[in-house]
Amino acid sequence: MAFFTLACAFHNTERLIDKTLPLAIRSLTHPTRHDFEVVLVAERSSDEVVARLLPRLAELGVDELRFRRTNHHSFSGAPSNNFHGNHFTTTSPYLITFTDDTFIHKTDEDFDVLDATAQIFEQNPEVVLISKVDDHEEWDWPLSDVGPEIEPGIRSVNRVVDQLIAYDTARFAPVARRLGAFHRDTFVSHEGFEYQWENLASHVGTSGDRKIAYPQRWPLRVRHSDLRNQPGSMHGTQDEDVKLKCFERLMESQGLSK
Repeated sequence: MAFFTLACAFHNTERLIDKTLPLAIRSLTHPTRHDFEVVLVAERSSDEVVARLLPRLAELGVDELRFRRTNHHSFSGAPSNNFHGNHFTTTSPYLITFTDDTFIHKTDEDFDVLDATAQIFEQNPEVVLISKVDDHEEWDWPLSDVGPEIEPGIRSVNRVVDQLIAYDTARFAPVARRLGAFHRDTFVSHEGFEYQWENLASHVGTSGDRKIAYPQRWPLRVRHSDLRNQPGSMHGTQDEDVKLKCFERLMESQGLSK
């Protein structure tokens, strides 16, 4: 039996997280034979928002709430780099990160996502990361294969994205540290050039004979509960009302369309 940390990045979408977080926890952990903890990471949140979260942690299924102000010693680049850089943990062998606007829906209620994750890592020592996000056709940097399948139905791909990343922490951390993952000035957001945590993580997972696994056949539908500002943009609307409407459409379609 393995131990997993599930970490959700949260900013200020209090209405949305009521819907996305319980669904994500249920889809990822019910049922499972593995042990796990759920950590909610409040980055860039106000004191008032965090205070309202505290009495609701048990209702949301959260074991630990982390709150960090990012106006001091913040990471460069996209704000989400603070979530990854400040809260990446090696105390658990496996870490699964996702965001408060990630829609995660399991189409087979008996499928054990954590067990399937552990099996990929245990059976394939070259796999450092696992990604399963279905709306990759929206990404500014397309998903593509970088070699033959790792196993039948499990692609070897070029990148990960914030909406859902699973790490073998012992395999990932040393290389990520060497590439500057925990240096606060590593990341860049300039027009025409972006280098964020997901770029660095993808670098770790596709260099030195390491691989990123994409389990295409898993009965798990994962989508970003938001719309793009414009086609091909890496940025979403960040409008909670838009995200809630996307979530409703995703629930109605069982994760097929938003």
